[in-house]
Amino acid sequence: MGGGLLAGCGLGGLYLGLDSVASASSGGVLRPPGALDERAFLSACIRCGQCVDACPFGTLRLTDLTVGLKKVGAPTFEASETPCYLCQGYDELLCIEACPTHALGPVADPREVRIGLAVIDEDICLAYNGAMCRACWHACPYPDEAIKYNEMLRPFVCAEVCTGCGLCEYACPTETKSVVIDVDAERVHGGHRRRGSGRGKGRQGRG
Repeated sequence: MGGGLLAGCGLGGLYLGLDSVASASSGGVLRPPGALDERAFLSACIRCGQCVDACPFGTLRLTDLTVGLKKVGAPTFEASETPCYLCQGYDELLCIEACPTHALGPVADPREVRIGLAVIDEDICLAYNGAMCRACWHACPYPDEAIKYNEMLRPFVCAEVCTGCGLCEYACPTETKSVVIDVDAERVHGGHRRRGSGRGKGRQGRG
């Protein structure tokens, strides 16, 4: 397969409908697990910061004015700096438990989290350019499920399993990250995904 963006598992990279809590498009801003549709999330979130305080990994932060007045003060994170660890080692997703307004909806299992979708840029991914690299696979909380390897030992993402946690992006060794979390590629309305474009494509050539 030639250079470009790769995401999806199965013929044509089809996105499967899931009845799970997930985030809709947030204009390139990663939200905590369980975040409602972006408009509903921003309406319900009171910018209290309790989810930020509850996160045991220091992942979350409150946005500043650079994101615009409507989004300022709402929780977000940068996967390349501190990804979401899905509260590994804990019995529950602590940010959701701390939310007083249900802006973060209940998630029964971390596997149901859909923050976004990991998107691989084949042009700069080491495994697509003659080098052996399994960094994203090793970092993934669900290796051989969310991230798999084809017969040429090149990684690909299974959209129906990927949580968008960003651990793969964080672990990616290339200077310009060759795998990023695209929030607009993971749109869920009424439990169904649809393909889109956004952060992953926009960051294709960025460091």
